[in-house]
Amino acid sequence: MSWMFCATFALAQNMYVKTFGNPKAQPLLFLHGGPGGSSIDFELTTAEKLAARGFFVIVYDRRGEGRSDDSEAKFTFGQTLDDLNEIYTSNGLKKAALLGHSFGGVVGTRFAAQYPDKVSHLILVGAPVSMQQTFRTILNTVEGKAEAKGDSATLAQINFVKKQDTASVFYSSGSFMLAMQNGIYTAANPGPEATGRMEAFTQHPATKAYMENLAKTNYRNMYLPTMGYINNEKYTTIDLTADLRQLQGPALYGIYGKEDGLFDTAQIALIRDLINEPTAFLHLDNCSHGVFMDRQDAFINALVTWLK
Repeated sequence: MSWMFCATFALAQNMYVKTFGNPKAQPLLFLHGGPGGSSIDFELTTAEKLAARGFFVIVYDRRGEGRSDDSEAKFTFGQTLDDLNEIYTSNGLKKAALLGHSFGGVVGTRFAAQYPDKVSHLILVGAPVSMQQTFRTILNTVEGKAEAKGDSATLAQINFVKKQDTASVFYSSGSFMLAMQNGIYTAANPGPEATGRMEAFTQHPATKAYMENLAKTNYRNMYLPTMGYINNEKYTTIDLTADLRQLQGPALYGIYGKEDGLFDTAQIALIRDLINEPTAFLHLDNCSHGVFMDRQDAFINALVTWLK
C-alpha cells in the first residue's frame, strides 16, 4: 500500500505552504512564477501526482504573493531566500530539488548560487534567462502576428510599449499584456487531457475563491510584488547567464514548451548550452508556458527519470 500524506501550514511570516507525500521521500520544492503569482495551479493539478510517484512535494506562495498575505513583505531576493531557508528548516530538509517555473526559476537560480549544498537539482521550467531578451521576443512575436493579420490596433500598442524605458514596469507589463492578449502563453492545439485539466482547474472551488479574493483586494498581491521586485532588484533587467555558468554543485535541467512565445530559437540554444547535457533538456511539442498543464505526463516522467 502506498504511503500518502498531505499537510497545510503557515510559517511565522504567514506564508501559505502545503506538502504532499512521504516526508522521507525525495524532496521536491516548487517555486511559482510571477512576481505576483501563486503555486495554486501546480498544487491543484500536479503536486499530488508527483507525490504518488515517490516525491515529497512542497508548494508555497512567496511572502506577499498569492495566498501569502504579509504587510511586512519586502520583495527582495534576500528576504525570499531567507523564507526558503525557513521552509527547509520547518520540513527538516538538508538538500532538495528545486523546480522553478518562470520567475520561480530566477528565484531557484539565486538560491542555488548562494546555497549550492542545499540544492540537489535545479530544474528550470519555462524560466527566462534574460528578461530583456524575453520582452524583445514577446514584442517581435506579437508584431509578426499582428502584421500578418493587418491588426493596426495591436501594432499601435506594440509601438507604444517599444517607446517605454526597457527597465520600467510599463515596458515589462505592456509586453506581458500583449503576450496574454495574443495567446503566446498557450498551446495552439492543446490535447483533450490538457483541455480537461485546465477546465477542471478553472472550475475548482479553490481556484474560484482565489480569483475572487484577488478581485476583492484589487489585485494587491499581484501589483505590489511586481513593483517591489522592479524597484528593489531591477527584476526587468535580470540576466542569469553568468549565474548558471558558474553554478557549482546542483545538477541543472530544463523543460520548455516549443510553443512558448517567451523564448525564441536563440534563447533556447543558449539554455541548451548552459545545461550542456542533451538528456537534461526537454523541449516539448504542443506545449507552451504552462508545461505541467500542457504536457503533464511528459513533465512528470522527465522528473522521475532525472531525480529518482
